[in-house]
Amino acid sequence: MSNESTSVDVNDFRRACGLWGTGVSIVTTCDAEGRPFGLTMNAVSSLSLAPPMLLVCVDRGSDTLAPMTQSRVFCVNVLAREQEALSNCFAKKGQDKFSDVAFTPGSTGAPVLAGTLVSFECAVQHIYEGGDHQIFCGEVRAVHADRSQDGQPLLYFGGKYAALAQGS
Repeated sequence: MSNESTSVDVNDFRRACGLWGTGVSIVTTCDAEGRPFGLTMNAVSSLSLAPPMLLVCVDRGSDTLAPMTQSRVFCVNVLAREQEALSNCFAKKGQDKFSDVAFTPGSTGAPVLAGTLVSFECAVQHIYEGGDHQIFCGEVRAVHADRSQDGQPLLYFGGKYAALAQGS
């Protein structure tokens, strides 16, 4: 097995990753003063059942990285199909993303967004280096599921939002 590094064009890699359909979530946290921070992401994965853990990958340039590192808590808010505008809001930097957003502080202090399919409050157990990202492994401390939702997630595929096909 060779340890030789091959050069993959960043744009080719980005386009290829775009063919990997994902759910869309907003990861939230708070800073030491309790101010909320958050970002839209699809780099989220279940990690472990025992204990229950999630893994999130945060870009080193994200405004949310420092508060998340300091507070050592985060909440993965899985978006419903109707929350595309919310996803777009949290995908941008340098604005008050929470100004018109309904949320409550969770038991960890991280914001739990209203209207999501499910939210997972997590306490950071490990942080690893991962290229231009930091990898956070969080133990799930609370789960909030909105049973009133129709269960349709907001999806992302091929550089745009997508939806599940409706059954016949």
